[in-house]
Amino acid sequence: MKIIADSGSTKTHWVVISEGKQSKSFFSEGLNPYFLDSNEISLLVANCFLGLNVEDVEEIHFYGAGCSLPEKCNIVQSALKSVFPNSQIEIFSDLLAAAHALFGKTHGVACILGTGSNAAVYDGYRFVHKIQSLGYILGDEGSGAYIGRQFLKMFLNKEMPNDLRIDFAKKYHMDIPDILENIYKKPFPNRYLASFASFASEHSEDRFINSVIRNAFSLFIKYQLNTLEFDKKMPVGFVGSIAFHFQSILKDELQYQGYTIGNVLKEPISELTQYHS
Repeated sequence: MKIIADSGSTKTHWVVISEGKQSKSFFSEGLNPYFLDSNEISLLVANCFLGLNVEDVEEIHFYGAGCSLPEKCNIVQSALKSVFPNSQIEIFSDLLAAAHALFGKTHGVACILGTGSNAAVYDGYRFVHKIQSLGYILGDEGSGAYIGRQFLKMFLNKEMPNDLRIDFAKKYHMDIPDILENIYKKPFPNRYLASFASFASEHSEDRFINSVIRNAFSLFIKYQLNTLEFDKKMPVGFVGSIAFHFQSILKDELQYQGYTIGNVLKEPISELTQYHS
């Protein structure tokens, strides 16, 4: 039996392969080691697999947000090992999940635009040039957390058109103390900020909303793609809900700046399952 996992900051997609066929597919919350310790991850994973004979699991291929540094990978490795003691476990970054899903063993520029954002040049085996992700406070341009933060700031600073402010207030029932509590005291502030990005999909035809999205993508290109060294003829592919739902704006901005567009996937799990088959 084999398990493949794609874990972002918001959710984790699990697939169980038994006798060469997919036997189970489900979601749990995200397992980012920047926000959860080994014991917390272990408990969440154990609850996900109640009823499964863990002794039968031979391989686990885990791709996760926050798993780019060895010490963070070790947190996840330790947690999974405590639940699946007999398994051979591999921990990869979510960016490598994007690369494997988008390009397999061919080259390209792999990008993530989901709750967070990131990008790297992939040669079919490894990353040959990547930037250090700065997270939702210092970076993550173009991501759900970044876009949600912009909407929230514009609403609070009364920079949003009045009709949109009314709709925004109705949808989210704005309360300043609650906002500050969620951002500065409660866990997972990046998820909280990203939750406001869904407002854009409900107003996708609005010119103001589109300008916010386009500007976010322009900054992603400026601070992430433009800092990488690669031929612009190389395809630039994306994984993530933000890239998927706003791909027409994203593609327009990329083409305007001279990049070659690759595939855009909402989730990489199907392609990752094929990659590890």
